[in-house]
Amino acid sequence: MATAIHIEINALFLIILCVIAWQITTSVSKQTSRVLFRYVVYGNMAILSADIIWMFLDGKIFPGSIFLSKIVNAFLLGMAVAMGILWYQYVLESLGYNISQRTLHLIMIPCIIAAVLNILSIWTGWTFTITPENRYVRGPWFSIQTIISLATLFGSLIHLLFELFNPQKRVPREVILKLLSFYIVPVIGTLWALPYPDMPGTWTCAAASIILMYMNDQDNAILRDSLTGLNNRKPLDSTFAAYSKQIDTTKNLYLFLFDLDNFKTINDTLGHPVGDQALVNTARILKGSVKGRQGLLSRFGGDEFVLLGFFKDDAEAADFSDKVRENFAEWNKTHNEPYVLSTSIGYAPYQNGQSLNDLLGIADEKLYIEKRARKVGR
Repeated sequence: MATAIHIEINALFLIILCVIAWQITTSVSKQTSRVLFRYVVYGNMAILSADIIWMFLDGKIFPGSIFLSKIVNAFLLGMAVAMGILWYQYVLESLGYNISQRTLHLIMIPCIIAAVLNILSIWTGWTFTITPENRYVRGPWFSIQTIISLATLFGSLIHLLFELFNPQKRVPREVILKLLSFYIVPVIGTLWALPYPDMPGTWTCAAASIILMYMNDQDNAILRDSLTGLNNRKPLDSTFAAYSKQIDTTKNLYLFLFDLDNFKTINDTLGHPVGDQALVNTARILKGSVKGRQGLLSRFGGDEFVLLGFFKDDAEAADFSDKVRENFAEWNKTHNEPYVLSTSIGYAPYQNGQSLNDLLGIADEKLYIEKRARKVGR
């Protein structure tokens, strides 16, 4: 009965992962992190499929059944390490690390060792063997397999914990916590499977974590700009409604509009892909400028960005504008791109009773006054 339940649950998760795989395969996104997540899904699908086959084979005797069981188990053990490597790469990419060819070759070494060890175990029984009754039994070198699997898994976990407590984080805290949450369900499944080996364990629960991560990403995608990763304009109304109630004597709500200078020229002369990268770099500069400040930074549309944030007074808002311009100038000095990035800025303080459109209108008017004064185009 337990085996039948295990097969049914694995089959259910496999169907759900197939749907997710189809959706992300047809996605136009070519971001490395998205591609790696796709491979993680494929890997988990392969493991669940092999696990189902193994449960059908376990204890069954027919011509070739024992050799087939050996192949399936060698694949399962090898994929356990391969999945750890894939997840490691996905974590590094999500944390903003540059995965060089040398780094990739280094982290692939455990996968190669495990693959060779488990393939040879089909004949040697080093990491596992199959009894004459077609039952799986761990081999004398199984501890090596376990160490390699845990090393790849805990390697990524150590990186995440380091970034979580690092005061100079590469990525937002919520991204790190989301990646850390991936480990929770598989660990519970592993502990659950120890006294009940016929029940769903690590990889079934890993599939559950992948599904939860995908659902979370889909929810975020509704409120995120796909190009820059910033918020889109959808959260502006609700955030404005909430922020306008938080004003006190020490802070006031301001709305900033940022418009990338000469963006049309960048697109027309260098092409739209370069123009898209210019928008991505602009978003990074703005995101760095508002780091540590309460506020909502969004891509408003095209080459316009908007910030809803709190400032003490006009003097602090003006200092912030100067800081943003300095950050753009510093970026141009340190990056050798075929374009120069700069932005025109318009801002307006919230007055009691004003609507979001009122603030946008005032900020937009000030922005174009600055553009005309500086004689820069859109």
